[in-house]
Amino acid sequence: MKTHDKEKLALQVIDMWLDYRSRLSTLPVPGFQICIRKKNRIVFSKAYGYANLNTKRRQTTKDLYHIASHSKTFTSCALLQLAEEGKLNLHQPALDYLPQLRHHKDKRFKQITIRDLLSHRSGIFRDGVDSDFFDLQKPFLSKEQLIQETLSSDLIFTPNECSKYSNIGYSLLGLVIENALGMPYQKAMESLVLKKLKGAHILTDYSDNSKELFVDGHSRSLWEGKRFPLKHAPALAIAPAGGVCANAEDTSLFFETLLLGKGLLKKETQKELLSLNWPVKNAHRERYGLGLQFEKFPDMELVGHSGGYPGFATYTTHGIGTDYVISFFLNTNEAVPLKSARSLIQIFNIINSTFTNDEAKQARVEGPLMSMWGSFLFVLTKKKGLRFSLGSWMPCKEALLLASKNGEEFLCDKQDGYDSIGERITFKKDKDGNILSAKWGSGTYSLEKTFLEKFKKGLLLSS
Repeated sequence: MKTHDKEKLALQVIDMWLDYRSRLSTLPVPGFQICIRKKNRIVFSKAYGYANLNTKRRQTTKDLYHIASHSKTFTSCALLQLAEEGKLNLHQPALDYLPQLRHHKDKRFKQITIRDLLSHRSGIFRDGVDSDFFDLQKPFLSKEQLIQETLSSDLIFTPNECSKYSNIGYSLLGLVIENALGMPYQKAMESLVLKKLKGAHILTDYSDNSKELFVDGHSRSLWEGKRFPLKHAPALAIAPAGGVCANAEDTSLFFETLLLGKGLLKKETQKELLSLNWPVKNAHRERYGLGLQFEKFPDMELVGHSGGYPGFATYTTHGIGTDYVISFFLNTNEAVPLKSARSLIQIFNIINSTFTNDEAKQARVEGPLMSMWGSFLFVLTKKKGLRFSLGSWMPCKEALLLASKNGEEFLCDKQDGYDSIGERITFKKDKDGNILSAKWGSGTYSLEKTFLEKFKKGLLLSS
């Protein structure tokens, strides 16, 4: 299938924006992977930055990440298949498959159904009695510890009262799968899900035997703004809730196949998966379904899953009403992937709504053009243009529409009155027509290399 010219233009903007963010972000991150899929094919896949800040090894698109709570969607997929096959019923008590917990001291535990666990409506505590494993202060829970910690605690809420996120609840679903099939969780997942994703390299949990295949996770920005590489740790009994490891290409393949494709679930189950969801307590924008997060914004609705693991932040989403599935993986703990995934869809939307396909074919993307006050990308045609700010992970938030009568001089009437609204925008070009700088009112924005040279020579305080 041929890539649409507007899509090509949007992807060019995306690549230049992400390249800038990987190098000159005000809050530098080690690196990230991104994959965008559309109609059973990859339209964009790239890795930026470093797998490890100390060794300076560059990331590749094949490097593996801890994708953390994405694991819940994999676990849900397996259980939905078992329900399709009649091997269990989502509405039956979870205790039917959890004999280890039949004598739980909280009598309400008997009310919990498998669907309650899938939808985070069981009332079980979030991370157990002591979750120092998420700070890498101790190993993740073993199966025996998972059972004992669950037995030791009363429910926080009555089952089906509200949606309260629970990693322990999803870890118990791993035991449900094991007891339903009489085989280890890892083997069941391989049979039910992973082998059906042709060519994908997905692990149900981390192992030191595969360490060389991974990027390294990094701490959030700590003292003096530094980030530090972290050790890897297997999720053990928490694997059904947070152990899966994969790259952006293969994770987006799973989500596209699950939500839009064939081979994992029947069409009727897919429809149910995309329609069933409940409000998350006190999270007014978010709802949770059967292993899926639903988020509604003024300009879009998203369905997918996020993931947080020591040193990793990941997010995969499908823009409802679009054909796109996007995975954005970051090897540090920073709230970037959701913002970035939203921004990718916004870039597609703003390019699509601003330009015709013929205009997109002729458009030029120029930049980064920089001054002391900001860095920008310009998308220019003879009659109109767009300016994207590169200063954040949400470049469309300050995107401006430009208008021109001759393709040489532009105006913008969308700025507020504190800026240069109504003042001319012109571009200095070399003999081949390549843009060297932009003049917006009285301010000059130079190409990145030129600006940085001027900055080093004339703006730094001499020692």
